[in-house]
Amino acid sequence: MIAGVYLVIALLILTKLCDVVSTLQRLEHPHGETNPVARTTMLRVGTTKAVWTVFVLALIIIGISGWAAINGGKIMQALFIVAGVVISIIQGSVAHCNWTRRDNVITRRVRILHSFFSRIIPG
Repeated sequence: MIAGVYLVIALLILTKLCDVVSTLQRLEHPHGETNPVARTTMLRVGTTKAVWTVFVLALIIIGISGWAAINGGKIMQALFIVAGVVISIIQGSVAHCNWTRRDNVITRRVRILHSFFSRIIPG
């Protein structure tokens, strides 16, 4: 099971890196960012710096949660693997959408959720 945790850690890092690189290639201006927190940060510090800062924060979160899973027993490891695979699929789908400039099954659903939460919590 620990090998699975390490595999998911690698997947999370790889798919987040793909998300970062594809965002930098696609995003022409911060106003194109749909996440209001990310957009504000990009306008303040610049797109490149903001995107790489998010990547570093993701690495820290992945590292801490991976460490907790490894030291937390079988249930924590199983939960980490399931959640990590789901997150990796979403991150990979977002990167694919950025590169192809076309929504896919996952990003269509993410946009629906994003739209729903945007109405509840205005940015």
